[in-house]
Amino acid sequence: ITEVDGSAFPFDYTKLESASGSSGGSAINIDNLDVSTYKAFEIFLTMQPTSDNVNLYVRFKNGSSAISASNYVNWKEQQYPTNNVSHKASGSVNLIEPAENIGGNPEENVFIHAVMHVATSNDPAGLARQNNRIEYDTNYMTHTPEHYSTRGVAHYSNDTSTFVNGIRFYFSGGNIDEYMYTVYGIKR
Repeated sequence: ITEVDGSAFPFDYTKLESASGSSGGSAINIDNLDVSTYKAFEIFLTMQPTSDNVNLYVRFKNGSSAISASNYVNWKEQQYPTNNVSHKASGSVNLIEPAENIGGNPEENVFIHAVMHVATSNDPAGLARQNNRIEYDTNYMTHTPEHYSTRGVAHYSNDTSTFVNGIRFYFSGGNIDEYMYTVYGIKR
């Protein structure tokens, strides 16, 4: 694709990686994201747990380590049959919980669409605390089985010097059976 003048079209939205398979292990780790080039990352992920009645957990990563300090702040809205809505908010917790009570049978799994924003040392110091954040929406089937969906926002609010460059998705128990994901970068 080229501009009208024939020059290369500047792609600010780039596919970075994708994967799928069975036997996903204990977590889907998306590591070493290029935060100097990309300010945000859009993630599409579907996972099936090996265990029944588990929750989907998320933690940001710094290098190869998941950030587990109790400095996450969460808000989510959960919708479920028939015309029911619940709201949940928490602060000073050590993880993000986008979905609950996911079933472990073949037709029971979770899809999450997330946009992760990251702070860098180049950001104004006063803004970094709010920039390590994720906005998400999910749809999934519970172990009962019922269709649920959530949407929410969470951020890591410890300090202005913890810089995120990865993310971990995992279940509260058991492993990941089948999975597929794609990650896109949104340039600075």
